[in-house]
Formats: sequence, C-alpha cells, structure tokens
Amino acid sequence: MLDSTRPTWDDTWLEVARVIAKRSLCERDQVGAVIVTRDNRIVATGYNGPPSGFKHDGAGCSSWCTRAMYTVNHLYDTSYVPERDYSDCPSLHAEANALSVCDRSVRVGGTIYVTGGMCFPCAKLVANSGLVQVVIDEAARPAEHRNSENSYRFLESCGLTVVTG
Repeated sequence: MLDSTRPTWDDTWLEVARVIAKRSLCERDQVGAVIVTRDNRIVATGYNGPPSGFKHDGAGCSSWCTRAMYTVNHLYDTSYVPERDYSDCPSLHAEANALSVCDRSVRVGGTIYVTGGMCFPCAKLVANSGLVQVVIDEAARPAEHRNSENSYRFLESCGLTVVTG
C-alpha cells in the first residue's frame, strides 16, 4: 500500500526549486529552477542572479543592480522607471541559469520546474532546450509583469506541456 503522505515528483521537484531559489540575491523576487530527466534525475538547478565572476560580495541586488536601486531603494521617482524592462539588470533568470549549465543531450525529454511565472525570453530558451514539459509554481507570487500566459501559450505551440498551479 502506498503512503498517501509521500509527495509526488512534481511536489518534490518544486520543493527543491523553492530551496534553490533561496540562493538568489534578488530582493524583489527569488526564483528557482530544477531540470530533471524523463526518469526524474536532477540534471541542473538555477536561480535568478548575476553571472559567474560578477562582483557582488554576497550583497543583495539593491547595492549593485541599477533596476533594484530604483525600485527597491526608491532612490528616484519610480514612475519614470520602466517596471517591465530588465535591460539594466545584470542577473540571469533561473531558467537561463539552469539551462546554461547542463548538456542538451541529457535533458532531452525532461521537465523544468520553476517557482515563478516565466518571461518570454526564457520561454524561447526552454522551447529550444529539448525539454518536453514545464511545471510552474505560481502560488507563492504570480508574476503578471512577465506576461506569463503568453509565454505558456508559446511553449504549448512549440509542443511542450505546461502545468501551472
């Protein structure tokens, strides 16, 4: 008889992604991602943060990210800051970080688990990654500013299965 308290694979990998997200230095939104093979073995993890070698000394993003300086520290009138524009943020998203550290041949047919809504640039990366499923946990903090519904429709049009919740 199966133990009804045993978590599903989706619950397991989303919990791992939540723990990985805690590594992020972002003060606005900490997002984690886990990529697993079709037989549920971890291939890679990622979280939103600056690239390797970027000098941050472990400090939160409001001390080194222009976007955060505007929006977290409120140094300037934020009505002039393009809220949806990440062009001045040095960080990569969790999905991009996870995809960049693993071999495509290992992840083909697998799933990516993400703890926040997916933006369109990350959706394009995922669509071309060889993965077949995306599981998104938006319960903690929906990301309307990323227009994730468009990203999910795009992923589905590329043949991927998208599960949100």
